Amino acid sequence: MSLTGENAQIVTKENVNEMEEIDEAEEEALLKSDDEYDAVRSKVKPEMSTLAPPSAMLTDEDSLMNEAAQLQDETVGMDDGGLSDEDIVLAEQRETSNRAVNDDFNDNSDDDDMDEAEKALLEYKNIIKELDINQYVYEKYIQLCRLAHATDDLDIIREAYSRFSAVYPLSQELWLKYLSIEMNVALSPKEVEFVETLFRKALADYYSTAIAVEFAALAPRCAEPDKIWQELLGTYGLHCLDGQQFFKLYREYVASHGTMSAESKQEAYIKSYLQELKYPLFNMEESYIEFKVFYEKNKGQITTHEISWELLDQNYFKAKEHQHKILPFEQNLKELDLKSYRERAEIYINYIKESDKFLDENVLQTVYERMVADCCLNIDCWLTYIDFIMYRDAYGRPEELQDLPIFQQTAVDVNKRALRNCTWSEKLYVKYMLLLEQLGKSREDVQEVLESAMTAGFQSAEPAVAVWMEYLTYLRRHLDFENENECDILRKNFNLAWTILGQQWGVLADCNCEILLFWGRLEYGPLRDAKRGKELWTTAMESADNATRSGLWIEFAQLELRSDLESARKLYRKALHSPGLDNALVIVSAWERFERCNGTPKTLSNCTKECAEFLSQHRTEKSTFKSDTNVIPKSNKGTKRKATVATDSAVPGKKLKAELLKKDAHPSGKDGVGIGDVPKSKRVESAAFKEHENQEIDLAKDHLRIFLSNLDYSLTEDDIRTNLPELKIVNVTLIRSGNGKSRGFGYAELVNEAEVEKALAMDRISLKGRPLYISSVLRDKEKRQKFKYSDDLEPKKLFVKSLPHDTTKEELEEIFGAFGKLQDVRLVYHKSGKFKNIAYVEFQDESAAGKAVLGVDQLELRSHTISVAISAPPPKPCSAPINPSKLLGISTKRSKPFEQKPRMSLIPTVVRKQLTTSTNDVSSKPTNGAAPTKTNEDFRKLLQK
Repeated sequence: MSLTGENAQIVTKENVNEMEEIDEAEEEALLKSDDEYDAVRSKVKPEMSTLAPPSAMLTDEDSLMNEAAQLQDETVGMDDGGLSDEDIVLAEQRETSNRAVNDDFNDNSDDDDMDEAEKALLEYKNIIKELDINQYVYEKYIQLCRLAHATDDLDIIREAYSRFSAVYPLSQELWLKYLSIEMNVALSPKEVEFVETLFRKALADYYSTAIAVEFAALAPRCAEPDKIWQELLGTYGLHCLDGQQFFKLYREYVASHGTMSAESKQEAYIKSYLQELKYPLFNMEESYIEFKVFYEKNKGQITTHEISWELLDQNYFKAKEHQHKILPFEQNLKELDLKSYRERAEIYINYIKESDKFLDENVLQTVYERMVADCCLNIDCWLTYIDFIMYRDAYGRPEELQDLPIFQQTAVDVNKRALRNCTWSEKLYVKYMLLLEQLGKSREDVQEVLESAMTAGFQSAEPAVAVWMEYLTYLRRHLDFENENECDILRKNFNLAWTILGQQWGVLADCNCEILLFWGRLEYGPLRDAKRGKELWTTAMESADNATRSGLWIEFAQLELRSDLESARKLYRKALHSPGLDNALVIVSAWERFERCNGTPKTLSNCTKECAEFLSQHRTEKSTFKSDTNVIPKSNKGTKRKATVATDSAVPGKKLKAELLKKDAHPSGKDGVGIGDVPKSKRVESAAFKEHENQEIDLAKDHLRIFLSNLDYSLTEDDIRTNLPELKIVNVTLIRSGNGKSRGFGYAELVNEAEVEKALAMDRISLKGRPLYISSVLRDKEKRQKFKYSDDLEPKKLFVKSLPHDTTKEELEEIFGAFGKLQDVRLVYHKSGKFKNIAYVEFQDESAAGKAVLGVDQLELRSHTISVAISAPPPKPCSAPINPSKLLGISTKRSKPFEQKPRMSLIPTVVRKQLTTSTNDVSSKPTNGAAPTKTNEDFRKLLQK
């Protein structure tokens, strides 16, 4: 790399003869590195002119005005002798005409710009109001920034970005667009200092080399440029692919720095090379050759710094070895599609796991920073980073770790950043509480985390329950159970948690009653109130399907044993006869152990007798069930035989022999019907069913058919015709089981496609007390509509819950119609026809929906407090991975007693392993909805009661 300016003075005539001859290959490599560097720099550095809005392009207008003024001066200074009078008059007329045209054009342009700016400002204010209601809608902030730029008002642009960054971190693109404007308008030292603060804030959000390059461009204008360069080189100079460019930019900065002495520049050059060659960077061999060339040319002038080439080579070759190990991961990341978020996270995890064995602490943490920047919505990536910081700090800060902002972060700092990206993650809130507890923070600090979580807008009750459980556990760990006042505080928090969750989620809140069970355990234990504990556990066991869980019954009995022996005995008896018990044998064994340890001969005898009767009855039920299931394979075989187009007359000998045996074995009963024979009416039904099974279906008429489901099992074809008089039905076909009974679905053929569209519009119409599902006939499963309604955020649609059972559509139209024009009102029913107490109300515009939320939420309607929120369904859970055992014919472990033993798989072990491996290969994170209107202050008041 050749030096210019003052650095050219380093090479003098006196030391030309002392320079050693440089290899031509080294010079060619050096020139090649300079060319590649210029290409890389032009690629990385963003085009600032494309990011700057019209208001930021004043310098271009000034230059045009200056050119025009200069041209005018030249014209005035010309000799008039070269122009005739007619030419001068003609020029003046043309100039007057052009000025008038330009004035008209400018007036029209100004009017259009003013109209667009006013529209943008009005829409901007509307979005501000919507964000005041729900501050966690990310898309609204994107619109806010776009509209702010459309207004051409710097104060509004600053306000928009300030609001955005207060809730969410800004992306690299948004920061670059905003920072380009601030860099263009910053003139005074105070304004430059403000821009420097913005750059530090941007780099604190995400690890971004593009923003760091722009920060380097701003550094010469700042008060402490050397400090900025030290941070950039120590942080972004460690990036494997982009680190080298920062060291080259720094050496360019040093070369162009006019106030530095030649010795200072020489010292800065040497230090930058020594620092660069310690890290595993791409193309580091070029920097190594470049440094050798520089040293050989200037070694006679280098007196301030003594270089240990042995140590330099040792660091260089060690870094080179590390580079070879990490380059495959860097190449995979570079080639990966931008939208492959999950694959990118997996590569980073493997990258870190492998490089943790040898990488420098500084370089390793930059990889973590890159991971959370590229996978900012992946909760596992953030948790991995937090665990890394916790583990590192537990053993003390490493000596080689630099004193730079990025390396001074604590686990709490990283957790805060994670929550700004993933506000919906209960795992991060729980992690945050645990960190604060480990650091010995006060109860108020932990309580603030709970308050933030409760206003984050969880899409389901489970995350809220998890956060409450962690907070209550924290209180239990720091409670003095001898202090009655503190015990009352704990009870009030349990009651508050149960009340708030019930108000917000209704029957969906804490379906497993984890909070009540936890509360009951403490009442039985350190709180020493067994009576209240029994009440809580009794309530929990009567809720959901807890009564079917044998483990809970045993725990309940053991807790009750502490205070009342007879009560525990009654619980065992009640558990044994609880319907749908998941494992009755466990209850039998536990009860017998209980009686042997605590009972009398009489109670033990009664227990043994009752358990024996129960087991006998249970075996009878199981055997009956088995005998019923044994018939199923026979019917299946018959079905398979029909699929081969074989007729009943194919085996007349066997059939005749079976009939003779049946007649001999079963004497005739009344009316000549054999006791073991099937009645004639049943045989007719069965024959009709077989006829239906054998008939061919004309697939060409699928466009005229509709699929009917959720039918009442007692409905017939004529009933469907009668109850759907609006449709012109040609034919109705109900699908029946082997015994001739309806299976609850079927097909209807209509006269034309217009009738099909009309029928589809009648979907979910009530038919005999049940909603009738009507859909198109699509035999390709992939083309079928999975869900009719949107599962994204719908600002115009409201979700209403906790409605009375007798709510009607007309009643909701009257209530919500007062706030604006309605698009649709839909009451949601269970497939059994029972009202779910929820509804969806859709408006024609978003503003009316927002007013309705404020006006109707928490409204009392016939002793029911209804809840209203913007419709934002929770994300669907990922499908469960394929169980390879099922594909291989291997039965899973029996979970219920008296089940049939698993059958042995006849697939060879080698094939089974191959299938398992392939299956595992195949099987191998936000819309933010409407948040509750409660604030942190509301929860703080509740918790302090």
